[in-house]
Amino acid sequence: MDIICELMRLKRENVKDYIDFHNNTWPELIKILRDAGFIEEYIYILDTLVIVIMKCENFRIALAKAEKSEVFMKWRAIVKKWIVSDELFFHTKEIFLNLQPVWRLDSFDRDGFLK
Repeated sequence: MDIICELMRLKRENVKDYIDFHNNTWPELIKILRDAGFIEEYIYILDTLVIVIMKCENFRIALAKAEKSEVFMKWRAIVKKWIVSDELFFHTKEIFLNLQPVWRLDSFDRDGFLK
């Protein structure tokens, strides 16, 4: 099971657009995401910082399947216009940053030992 945490920074003038867009998610996008293998997805926002947490059996496969869809690519193109590269903060010009996991509670049994 893959759990991916992605960070991005929005242009300040587009924060409301981003939130409104996600509050009106296209039903066909939801179907594409589920059919591609996305099990759960959560989006959190703090000022202009967006944190996306996604759960899939295999993230790379799920993303590749979603990217074959015109609807997914159209959605992503709209959102991408609202994201800014923040090289000072992230130390890269990339706009979608996937964080590397370092610890997971579910790696341990009930007694606190590594499974």
